[in-house]
Amino acid sequence: MIIREILPTEKDLYNSVVTHPIQTWEWGEFQIGEGHQIVRLGVFDKDKIISAYTVSFHQIPKIGYSVGTILRGPKINQEMLSAVTKIAKDHRAIFVKFEPDECRQYQNPLESLNYQSLVVSPKVAFYPYSYVVDLTKTETELLSLMHPKTRYNIRVANRYNVKVEHRTDDQAFEIYLKILFDTTKRQGFYLHSQNYHRRQWEILKKTGMAHIFLASYQDQVLSAFEVFTLKDRLFYPYGASLDVNRQVMAPTLLMWEVIKFGKSLGLKTFDMWGSLGPDAKETDNGYGFSRFKQGYGGQLMKFVGTYDLVINSQLYKLYNLIDLCRWKLLRLKAKILR
Repeated sequence: MIIREILPTEKDLYNSVVTHPIQTWEWGEFQIGEGHQIVRLGVFDKDKIISAYTVSFHQIPKIGYSVGTILRGPKINQEMLSAVTKIAKDHRAIFVKFEPDECRQYQNPLESLNYQSLVVSPKVAFYPYSYVVDLTKTETELLSLMHPKTRYNIRVANRYNVKVEHRTDDQAFEIYLKILFDTTKRQGFYLHSQNYHRRQWEILKKTGMAHIFLASYQDQVLSAFEVFTLKDRLFYPYGASLDVNRQVMAPTLLMWEVIKFGKSLGLKTFDMWGSLGPDAKETDNGYGFSRFKQGYGGQLMKFVGTYDLVINSQLYKLYNLIDLCRWKLLRLKAKILR
């Protein structure tokens, strides 16, 4: 096996083997636009590419060090760790965070990764669980797997004549973005800036990967989702709803129409991007959206975990302490500005 950097002329080759939107070539271009340095690596068996992944290095202001991430990349192995260690040292990385796109049904026992150079990360990038819906099932089968309340709410939305649109234009994106930030402010969540999301949209819309879904009642958009498609997979990274006319159940119908959209494209799975685990409590942050996703009858999957490849152990401890304080302040600020 050979691991080497992917050339700009090999964009299509790279994209042919990645399986998650944030590992695509275009997402890497978005990261570059955000000021990060990226390295795209390919794993080759002779002349045939087997897998590929992007290491994104986020520069820490003023001190000359960086933090690396490989989010939703391929399964970790020793060859990968050796290659990434060398690159991380070249970029003066304190550590590199690994979060593989590898999961199993929650009920199955997971084997922990056993590499001396990895430690369990104190902070995850994505939720460690996700509901995954099997889109190869018929609509009748999918409806039968849903929670009865979810099926009932779909019927309620139809009785109220809620309208759902699938759009890919900039105007639809701006409608979605406004609802997203209204929701974020109301619920006191931290989110990247509006310009961050606009820059992401500008790049991803050109690929055909990004889609906007809007649910309206009496000519007012009540709920908006952005979803991604890649190969045979559908993803739901972002969604939001207004706090008015909740009785018409617009978000419930909207999600069902997204599922039917995935089926119409012949996709196989719908990854709802993240949720709390099986022991979630009503007092937990994120309980509401986890319960909402659970209603659609998907399998609860657990990812193999989040691990840090530590390059500089002294700075690693200091970084985690500062980062913990920073996120507490950001969350407090979001709640104050509600």
